[in-house]
Amino acid sequence: MPMARRLRGPRSRPREISPPGPELIASFIAQHNNQQQSPLFSQIPPEIRNTIFLYALLSYEDLSIIYPNDTHYSRPEYRHASRIDPRLLQTCRLVYLETRLLPLNADEHVFWCHRAPPGIKHASDPYKYFARFTEEQKDRIERVHFFTQQYYLEQDFWKVCMLPDMRPRSMTITLRHGDWWWWENNHTLHLDDGWSETLRCSKRLNEVILELETMERDKEQIYAIANRVSKETFALDNGKVLSAAGNPIVKREWMGPSRLTNLCYDQTRKEWVERDEVAEQGVPDPGLKYCIVVIRWTAPKELE
Repeated sequence: MPMARRLRGPRSRPREISPPGPELIASFIAQHNNQQQSPLFSQIPPEIRNTIFLYALLSYEDLSIIYPNDTHYSRPEYRHASRIDPRLLQTCRLVYLETRLLPLNADEHVFWCHRAPPGIKHASDPYKYFARFTEEQKDRIERVHFFTQQYYLEQDFWKVCMLPDMRPRSMTITLRHGDWWWWENNHTLHLDDGWSETLRCSKRLNEVILELETMERDKEQIYAIANRVSKETFALDNGKVLSAAGNPIVKREWMGPSRLTNLCYDQTRKEWVERDEVAEQGVPDPGLKYCIVVIRWTAPKELE
C-alpha cells in the first residue's frame, strides 16, 4: 500500500457513518458514472490517484484540543486529539468505491487499556469497536496499537487476541512508565512470559512490536527484559513463526513530565511522592527523562 506510515497524534476513530450494505455496494459497482470527463479519472493513473485520496483521508491533529502534560496518555506523537474527515467519500459513487477502505487500511487503530484520552468512543473496548465494521472492513485493517497497563496485558489481553473480529497484520503493544505494577512504589520491573501465549490465535499477524518505557533511573531493568523476551518466538496457528532474530532492539529517549496525575518525582529522594499543587503554582515542571526499548518480531518474508 502506498504511503504506509506512522501517523502523528492519538488516533481518533473515523467519524461514524453507517456503511452501505452489500446490496448497495453491488448497486454502486453496477451503476456508477465512470467520470471519464474528469482528468482525475481519465488521465491520472490509479496508483497516483490512490495516493492523493489517501492524503485527504489521513488523520490529522486537532490543535484546538491539547492533552495535559501531566497525564499518562500525553506523550511524543500523542499531544493532541486527532480527526479523520470522511467527506471525500460523499462526493460520488466512483470516489466512494475507490476510497471507502482507505482510512481503515492506512490508519493505526489505537486502544487505551486503560487511561484513555477523553472523547474517544470505545477507546478501551476493542470488542465494541470492531463489532461496528463489515467483514470487508475488518479484512482491511492492517495495524492495531494497545497502550495497556500491565495488569491488563497479563490478565485480559488473551481475550483480545482471541477476538475473531480483530485480524490485523501488525500489532504494537506499549507499556508506559505508569503502566508497570507498583511503579509509584519503586518496585523492580518484571514482565511475565504468559502475555504472548494467545498471539497464536491472530489469523493474519505478520508483526508484533513491544515497546517498554520507564524513567532513566530504571532503564537497565527494561533493557534486561528486552534482551530476555527478544529470544522468544511466537508460533501462530496460521503456521507462521514470528522471531526477533535479525531485528535490532531499538532504544529511544524523551523528556517527559516529572508530575503525573497526583504524584511528582522528588529528585532528592529519588522516588515518587504526593504532589503539592499549591507549591507548584507558577513553577514549571522540571521534566524527567524517559527511556523506551522496542522489540520487533516478524514472520519470514516468504510467509508474509
